[in-house]
Order: sequence, then structure tokens, then C-alpha cells
Amino acid sequence: MMIEKPSLHLHIERILGRTLEKISVPTSLWKEWTQPFTRDVHLIGPSVVVMHHNDGDWYLLWEMGSEQSTLMKLESSPLSIQEQQWIELVLMLEHGEKLEQDMLTVSEEQEAEQVGSWILSAIHERDWKVEIPEHIPWSKQLSGMVTPFLLVTEHIHREGPRYQLLKKLVDSYFDGHTFLIPLTEQEWLILVPSSLTVTELDDDAGSDETQEELLTSYCLGLYELLTAEWIGESHMTVNYSFIGQKGIPATVAHMRESVFLGRTFHVTEHIHLPWELHIEHLAYSIPDHVRAEYLKRIVKKTEVFHDAETMATLEMFFQQNCSVSETAKRLYIHRNTLLYRLDKIKQETGLDIRSFSDAVLIKLVLLLYKVAHQQ
Repeated sequence: MMIEKPSLHLHIERILGRTLEKISVPTSLWKEWTQPFTRDVHLIGPSVVVMHHNDGDWYLLWEMGSEQSTLMKLESSPLSIQEQQWIELVLMLEHGEKLEQDMLTVSEEQEAEQVGSWILSAIHERDWKVEIPEHIPWSKQLSGMVTPFLLVTEHIHREGPRYQLLKKLVDSYFDGHTFLIPLTEQEWLILVPSSLTVTELDDDAGSDETQEELLTSYCLGLYELLTAEWIGESHMTVNYSFIGQKGIPATVAHMRESVFLGRTFHVTEHIHLPWELHIEHLAYSIPDHVRAEYLKRIVKKTEVFHDAETMATLEMFFQQNCSVSETAKRLYIHRNTLLYRLDKIKQETGLDIRSFSDAVLIKLVLLLYKVAHQQ
């Protein structure tokens, strides 16, 4: 018969003959209690406080969190030196390595928040080329080349240790240390050292894969991992590598624009790549009055662009590189049915989508209509 091992808190209670009460306190409060100058604190290693004495009560650190920490309270019970040393040893053996890692993670999260606040301030001031000041954390760590990713979630995740979990997932994907910077509650900047990504192509290797294709592959893989493991509905973009210490505000602003344009013009997609959004950027920059005049002059009848079936047909036609056969297959319709729809569009708009010049005009019209609808 196997004898079940008592839990740690029961083991401590039996040895001391006293009751432990589990409580939860804000991590900020625990850190305030246990500042280095405070007396009667006991450490694991150089930084992690595991015991604190206050108003006759002892508090044992059980689990460190970014917002809340779990403690064990030993009420109004004086402990002998031997008992204190024994509890410290037990805590160190049971929780020591995890508590140290948790403390480091909490400290890293606070530094990341400072970096994020500085980035947002620089963007607000439109100071695109400013370097990270020395007093801002990570200014030296970001002196090398990094590849930036921007993650925008649809919903705010309030449950669980958001930063720790997301950081762990990102580090595991790139198999190394990355920089995770929260910008807002739904927006995260991920900077990956170039040593963990393939950012430069070796011409001698005979690879046909472009830098854009490599970055797209990283972005797709990371998005799939995060979507499956934690974030759910979200959007992501990536940009070219740069020196992290320089130009972060401009890079973030550019990636924000990519996500915005992608969500505006490609509502069913979640990966938005800047090198695939050039014409969308151009369409969005056209002034309202110019756009309205252009649509009035080019298109005979605008009602066709309010028809859901027509819009779906046009979208798929362009997605399939104007291939009639592939578009019909993707829409699950007969080829003749698709040809009938295209002829109908020609009759109502005066534009033949099977003609290259007319196809370009129809593509631009689609984008301009989406801008008008978004506004």
C-alpha cells in the first residue's frame, strides 16, 4: 500500500505545531514589504525574499506572480533560529529555483513596460529616429540587429500570467531569449535577435527563398503557435531586421500601419505583410474628394459593388491571380457560372476583369470602396 506524501504546508504545520494560512497579496505590496533595507527578511540567492517578519507574524513566499503572489501566514508565533533556518531550507529545496525565475520574470516585465511606455511616447512625439536613452532598460541589450513582430489581439486576456506565458511561448518558438514589450493591453512588440532568425540570405547556398519569404514563414509559424496555445483571435505583422537601439518608434508605427491596412482591406486575413500592401497604402492615402470623383468617372454603375456575391467573386478572382479555373474551383461553382458572373460585371461597370488594364482598375475600385466603407 502506497502512503501518500503530505503536502509541504501540512509538513511544515506538523513540524512546527502551528497552522499556516494561505493568503494572496499584490506582488507590488510584497516587494514593498521586503525591500533590501527591511529587517527580518530571508533570501534565496541574491534577490528572492522567501520569509518576512511583520507585527509578530511570519509570511512565507509560496508563489510569485506578475500581479498577485501567494503567501503562507504563520500567525503570532515566535520562531527559534533553528526553526527559521529549517523553513528557509525547506522553501529553498521546494520552491527556490522557481521563485528565483518568477522574480526575474516579474522584474523583466516591469522593465518591458518601461520600454513600451518610452516607445509610445516617442511615437506620440513623432520622434521616429530617436535612440533608446541609457536610463531606459535594455538600451544596451538592443544594440544588435533584431527582427520585429507586432501582435495585436482581438480581446484583452485578463486571466493568468499574461506576460510570462506569452514570453515563454515566444522564447520556445525561436529557441532562445527574445524581447517581449507590451505597448497596450492588446498590442505586443516582439524583438528577436538576428542570431535566432535567418535575416540575411547566403547567395552561395543556392537558396531560392527570398528574405520576405523567410520572414513570412516565421510570422506564420509564430502566429499559429500563439493562436493555438493562448491568444485566440489576433493579427500579426513582421518587418525587416534593424538595429534595435535605433528607430524602434518608426518601425512600430510602420507595423501598426500594416496591421491597420490589412484589417481594412483584407478582413478575412490575420497575417498582414508590409511588402504585400503597397497598393492598399496608395489607395488609403488618396483624399476623399479625389476618391469620390475617380469612382464617379470610372464606374458606370456602383450598385454592383454593394452585392455580396459579386464582391466575393472579385476577391477570389484576384486571390487566384485572375485564373478562371482556380477561382471557379475555390468558389465551388461551374466554370460557365463564373464566366456568366464576370460578363455581368462587365455589362454593369463597363470594365472587363479579364483584360489586364481593366483588372487593375477594378482592383483599385475595390480598395477605394473598402476605404469608403471603413470610414
